[in-house]
Amino acid sequence: MESSMNFLLVFGIGTVLLGLTFVILALAGRRRHDTVGSWPTVPGKVLAATVQRFQPRPGQKAEIRYTPLVTYTYEVAGQSFTGQKLDLKPPRSYTTVDQAEAIVAAYPVGSAVKVTYNPQGPQQAALDPGRPIGYNAELVSGLLLMLIGAVMIVVAVFLPL
Repeated sequence: MESSMNFLLVFGIGTVLLGLTFVILALAGRRRHDTVGSWPTVPGKVLAATVQRFQPRPGQKAEIRYTPLVTYTYEVAGQSFTGQKLDLKPPRSYTTVDQAEAIVAAYPVGSAVKVTYNPQGPQQAALDPGRPIGYNAELVSGLLLMLIGAVMIVVAVFLPL
């Protein structure tokens, strides 16, 4: 009996800590995105727009993926930069070439684009910094894990079997 209560206590503490980690990451991500929202923009020009095909290695069960690649140039304080980030999230890949080509089609070669850049490091830039997604789910998940862990701790400490 006592060992099951100890296990419940340890598992509860671990669950609370995991939930706390989720909450901290969600709040940090939201804060980072709020900072990006105040970054300046400059005009840019699309140099290339292609779709890259990723084939899994033989023996892997992964499927073929397609990633849109857009290369653009922009200038900050007289210095030229080249970027490839569409947004500030990890690069997305798609299961069909049509999905990736639809993204690329929005950026024809030679077209003018608005580039959002980091004023402290202008080499960090994106065409569309994007809106935060997933932060609320991460926050709610973290809070839920913390609640579940707290219940486990209360049961282990105050309601021994």
